[in-house]
Amino acid sequence: MTLIERIRAADRRKGERQGRQLGLEEGLAEGLEKGLEKGQHVAALRIARQMLADGLDRETVQRFTGLTAEELQDVSH
Repeated sequence: MTLIERIRAADRRKGERQGRQLGLEEGLAEGLEKGLEKGQHVAALRIARQMLADGLDRETVQRFTGLTAEELQDVSH
């Protein structure tokens, strides 16, 4: 293998390592974001359930929790 071929191979390996690292970082960030969104949604459902149990009307619950009418249907069942 010539010097140029070795340099190219080293550069390729470096690029592959950087690509893997970037992919891992992006995957972790996306996973954390989705986890936070799911946690917030679960909290909104829990709060909505309690608000409905306390007698608040569905429109008010929707406005404060940001849940859809369909999601509130699921809460009450």
